[in-house]
Amino acid sequence: MRLALVVLAHDKPAQVARLLGSLRHPRLSAYLHVDRRVAWDPFARALADAGLADVTALPRHATAWASPQLVDAAIEGLARGAGDGCDYFLLVSGLDTPLRPVEEILDFAEQAGSRSYLEHFPLPDPRWRLGGRDRIEFYTYTLRGRRHTCIPRGEDSGHLNRRGRLLNRALRLRGLGKPARRFPAYARPFGGSQWWNLSRAAADHVLEFVERHPDYRRYHEHTLAPDEIFFQSALLGTGFAEGHEVVDDALRFIRWPEGGSHPRPLGPQDLPAMRASGALFARKLDPALKL
Repeated sequence: MRLALVVLAHDKPAQVARLLGSLRHPRLSAYLHVDRRVAWDPFARALADAGLADVTALPRHATAWASPQLVDAAIEGLARGAGDGCDYFLLVSGLDTPLRPVEEILDFAEQAGSRSYLEHFPLPDPRWRLGGRDRIEFYTYTLRGRRHTCIPRGEDSGHLNRRGRLLNRALRLRGLGKPARRFPAYARPFGGSQWWNLSRAAADHVLEFVERHPDYRRYHEHTLAPDEIFFQSALLGTGFAEGHEVVDDALRFIRWPEGGSHPRPLGPQDLPAMRASGALFARKLDPALKL
């Protein structure tokens, strides 16, 4: 059994090197994507200093928060791992911290076999704003490296400040003449956490699905945070899960602040819950905290 570890990083090269160093193993292949908007040299030096010459660097994309390029980076890591003959696939952030030794993570992947783990729920769902309709029915655009969703007339835009209202008017003008946005008819929309743990069968299904439906990636060019929809819908919304077990658990220990869109930093008060969680990784852990 060979495990593929796909790492998405955008800063803190020393911490990324510590993560990869802690998971180095003859049966683990590591694939690193570094955001194109940051310098590569500090990462190259950190990897060299840690003796990590065997880490595969993936083609670089400008992976802004909530952008479709995050999906592109993950797909390329998945494809490289599959091409190298890997049997199980994990997607992690460069700021994640393993909660188990590498041998236990490898044992988990071997025992999982054809079983995959990723959080999933059908959309619409009340845990997301507007049930997630803003992600699958509204157009989102990238402006100056940031993602902005156009709220159509008739929808609640009361949360926007004055600047946001002006920007939304401009986005409405930009969208004039565009057809109503509809999720691809050959799949049902599902959402969930960005992070996944996929069997070889699931990885092959996603890669074949993307190749068979190139319009699926094009549709997500206008999705807000497509990395939280793309893989779930490809696996749960296409019938794959009818013949393969997909567990509703990303196996990540994360704590979200009330109403926040980014995880809160984990501290000493979280240690008991982390150790009891059964998760594979925690994010985002204070690097000074000792497990």
